[in-house]
Amino acid sequence: MKLHFTYNLPDLTRALHIAEQTAEFADVLGIGSLLLFKEGVKAIQMFKAKFPNKELFVEALIVNKGPDAVTMMAQAGANYVSILAGTFGSTIKRSVATAKTFDTKVALDLLDAPSHGQSALDAKSLGVNLVILHRPYHNEESDLESEWHNVRENTNLPIFVTGNIDESNIQQVCLLKPQGIMIGDAVIRAENPTKTARLFRSLVC
Repeated sequence: MKLHFTYNLPDLTRALHIAEQTAEFADVLGIGSLLLFKEGVKAIQMFKAKFPNKELFVEALIVNKGPDAVTMMAQAGANYVSILAGTFGSTIKRSVATAKTFDTKVALDLLDAPSHGQSALDAKSLGVNLVILHRPYHNEESDLESEWHNVRENTNLPIFVTGNIDESNIQQVCLLKPQGIMIGDAVIRAENPTKTARLFRSLVC
């Protein structure tokens, strides 16, 4: 199970500072969408230079111009790039083909999927490497366990889980045994990011 910390804030200097305090506890470092929107590929390049031995996951949420976007991010050092499940299948397939030329993986983010089960079922034929079960923020009615089973029953691809994961529910998420757990605000907004990151590391194995 991979532990992934997402640095999703528009201040690159602060993002790097928090990453310096927490990266040792993560398997994967994530460039959040806000950081990408603010700094572009510079954020990827800076993280790659600072943490050359860590995998970088760019949460690009691609919906258009997929091959061009993947090329820019892969050349900057991205190991993973995300694309939204709601975009055209042809865009996803072309993005995957481009990513393969750089040995970069494409993650299908189910955030905007009209049907989690159907998108999970389609994922393999689209050629993506993994699926992200992305629970929307501020959605108290979201039932993680039922959503998980709906996705798991429809794909044999690796599944990463993200969205609203913190100290109160991390053990529940671990019990599902996803291939990856993506944590953002619980770390970057913590009073002591290092202590919080160490705690998550102790719980995720």
